[in-house]
Amino acid sequence: MTIAAALATSGHAFVDLASASGVSPETLRERMAASPHAFAASVLGVEPLLVERQPVRPFEGARAFAGSRAEAPLHTDSQLLLGVPPAVQILVCVRPATRGGESVLVDGADVLARCELDAPAVARALFEADRLQRFAFGDVTGPTVSLRGGHVAWTLAPRAEDAVAVALAPVLGRTPSLVRRLAAGEALVASNHRMLHGRTPFEGERELVRLLVWLEEPLASSWPDEATRARTRVVVPSLSPDARRRLRSVLAILRGAPPAKVARDAEVDEATLYGWREQLLGGRLA
Repeated sequence: MTIAAALATSGHAFVDLASASGVSPETLRERMAASPHAFAASVLGVEPLLVERQPVRPFEGARAFAGSRAEAPLHTDSQLLLGVPPAVQILVCVRPATRGGESVLVDGADVLARCELDAPAVARALFEADRLQRFAFGDVTGPTVSLRGGHVAWTLAPRAEDAVAVALAPVLGRTPSLVRRLAAGEALVASNHRMLHGRTPFEGERELVRLLVWLEEPLASSWPDEATRARTRVVVPSLSPDARRRLRSVLAILRGAPPAKVARDAEVDEATLYGWREQLLGGRLA
């Protein structure tokens, strides 16, 4: 089964990338550093819009879970690009922990189905209740499940304590979870819009590399079904085709594509292209 097919059916895939490519985990780390965009494209089989590369290893004074050895409660990676969280997380293990550090996954589609059966009031709150959820990178507002830029996405902050979080906790506790310890060279590829993920505490010098991948279009998958999409409120409208074209072009030059080629492909001159860049960085692209 391909990674795309696994994401379509179960929302995640575990892949031994080191064995599949015949290289060491350290070489995978180097390739992810050299071109995160190309690495993500090769794994997913689609062209990303934006890719962020982040080390996941303990360091002194870290505030975020990615830099600590502590347990990471279930959450989503909800850093926003024009109001939209990354569609996919690619997590590659360079060195596993001495003990612990297992990845924990819960399917958000299963959580919604269980809510509908056992706690319909909680299901309504997930779609309707506006929340302020606090993350290490900043705050995200809106319903827990919302439509952002054409993507239906969960937003779940770790250790939230508002009324929705309190009501949701028992349902999460009853929803089956998948717990797996990544080996060196192995990757977890997961839909960040669908899958809730976390990590057990660990000992030792665990090292992973995470790619957060934004996509223009949602991946073809079983998430969301029509009933879920129909209930989901639009929090961030989709960009117009022209705004998408401008965004693609600006992100291309920011990751190092030749401006002359990008301008030619967009059928504009370079002065216009750099005007778009100023608009994006000034928050005026849309």
